[in-house]
Amino acid sequence: MAQYLKLPIIFSRSAFSTKNSSFLFLSKSYHCHHYFTSNLPPVRRFKSEMQCGPVRSFAAASAKAGKFQLPKKKRRLDEICLERFQQYSRTFIQSWILQGKVFVDGKVVNKAGTPVSEKSVVEIIAEVPKYVCRAGYKLEAAIEQLDVDVAGKVALDSGLSTGGFTDCLLQNGASFVYGVDVGYGQVADKIRRDERVCVIERTNLRYLSELPQKVDLVTLDLSFISILLVMPAVVNVMKEEATLVTLVKPQFEARRSQNHVQKGEKFRPWLKISDFSQARALA
Repeated sequence: MAQYLKLPIIFSRSAFSTKNSSFLFLSKSYHCHHYFTSNLPPVRRFKSEMQCGPVRSFAAASAKAGKFQLPKKKRRLDEICLERFQQYSRTFIQSWILQGKVFVDGKVVNKAGTPVSEKSVVEIIAEVPKYVCRAGYKLEAAIEQLDVDVAGKVALDSGLSTGGFTDCLLQNGASFVYGVDVGYGQVADKIRRDERVCVIERTNLRYLSELPQKVDLVTLDLSFISILLVMPAVVNVMKEEATLVTLVKPQFEARRSQNHVQKGEKFRPWLKISDFSQARALA
């Protein structure tokens, strides 16, 4: 009984076989019929079939001949925006995309992962933010409420990330800022190019030995480490009358046994004031 398989037609020298084996016969319906040929006479090989060479890709052959160019690979919309608008952080870019404030060739695109051609015209119609990222607003509130004098001060900003704290310090009159971060490649282009900023990447503040000069002000926005562990290094680079402004994150200040996380639940640390009293004592 014949078996019918829908396969593409490929002519080659090995398309037909000898006696006591199987061979392929191409029917008019372009289906492939498989027969066992133990009792059949040898198959006649036609000259046109014997001269057939390997099948080549039509697209590749045409491209080589210069008839047309293969389409270039598209990239994510948020990646293209980050490359073309380096003064803004990824957070702002993705937020604007979701808000429908990013246009590709005149049309609104509200999905960050949308494939976009390199030749497309990308526009952002949105209010220019005050700082390179939202962290700047956190420090701004602290400066106002704590009445911190920033003007003319040399500062250390650890947990630099995109540079929101550093941007806030500069806009409030800091003369120079050392930005330290354990990661790399996240700093906004505006901050990286500022002559008043020294970016120190791939550096754990805990092991920072010294800076070119002592600082008047230190701001900390650290994650996955207790501020108690970095304080020896921080004190080492501060002047005697320096100021420290830090975010205290309870989940990183409490000991592992105090987090009370149950299996199958999200990370929800239920902490008491006494659980991070040592961090509070720094104030």
